[in-house]
Amino acid sequence: MSRAGSPLALDDIVHVVSPESPAPHLTEHAHMRTANSASPQPIYDSDRSHMRNRVTDMLNDDQNPRLTSREKQLTEMVLRLTDAPIPDADQLIRQAYMIASLTFHRDLLLHQAEEERLRWASERDDWGRMAEALIAQQSKHRTINPEREDDIERLNASLESDNKNLRQKVS
Repeated sequence: MSRAGSPLALDDIVHVVSPESPAPHLTEHAHMRTANSASPQPIYDSDRSHMRNRVTDMLNDDQNPRLTSREKQLTEMVLRLTDAPIPDADQLIRQAYMIASLTFHRDLLLHQAEEERLRWASERDDWGRMAEALIAQQSKHRTINPEREDDIERLNASLESDNKNLRQKVS
């Protein structure tokens, strides 16, 4: 289903009414399009029932027994279109507020998740730097104390020779 005009904007659906503003008065042209709106004003339940009554009266009117096929089609269309309930304006406003609230909470959660990701990346970088520092410190001590490494090698060699002597005695 394509429309020639632009899609509906939220302002076309929801009309905020302040408590100080007067209640809308209904005229025959109340549902015509306004200059800045691409969609007609909402039809209230009373208007819808009034339209249905007028069409059914036209169909049942004895003075006008012969309706053309086009008029019959139009009356059927009007009856069919006015049969479906139209969402309440208060419900639309509540839904718009709920959508706005959910969108805000989604954005907040996305922001928190991004901050958490950045925090974990920072901690991972800190651990990497700490590991590099410890490795550098350990390698620094090895180069500073070559005597200690020589001592460890001599001790290892003496233990291996002792182990070899003990094996020979056992066998």
